[in-house]
Amino acid sequence: MNRPIKSAVNSLVTKFSRRNALLWLGGSGLGTAFAVGTQKEVSANGPQNRDVKLLNPPTLYDATQNGYSHIAVTPPRTRTVYISGQFGSDLDGNIVSNDFEEQLIQAFQNLRFALNAVGAKPSDVAKTTVLIVDYDQSKLPPLGREIINLWGNKPPANTLIPVPRLALDDMLFEIDAYAVIPENRNV
Repeated sequence: MNRPIKSAVNSLVTKFSRRNALLWLGGSGLGTAFAVGTQKEVSANGPQNRDVKLLNPPTLYDATQNGYSHIAVTPPRTRTVYISGQFGSDLDGNIVSNDFEEQLIQAFQNLRFALNAVGAKPSDVAKTTVLIVDYDQSKLPPLGREIINLWGNKPPANTLIPVPRLALDDMLFEIDAYAVIPENRNV
């Protein structure tokens, strides 16, 4: 890539990254900077410096009661893993059931399999995105149970997106994940 193009791309990436960091931290760099010192912090793995820090600033409501944390800060010297959307499929890619809850349970099991495949633990997950077809609040209790089963009271940052449909006609649920693994852990 020639230098002017590379410079322009790097500038855009830097601006985009800063903008997203501010949005992820609540949209106000100055206000967030003051709130950081007083936020509720939960370490995903324990007190070591290499852990994902899950934060819930006092200026935002306690999101852990709804199965997620507002902010996940990844530590230095880690490998980043992006796990594609997992859905309620068997090993052959067939949807296991037409039932939402059965698909959700299988999707979480598939997420566990994907994490294991790269040597990651559930506590290494910093962020998930959940897609639910024909969403209504009756779908939250089974989702909450699976979140608690996988992460207990230390859920990662999460975004839930209601959608009219997913990639396959019978898919009702999908979850992807972003995880960070300490560089000294082997795959």
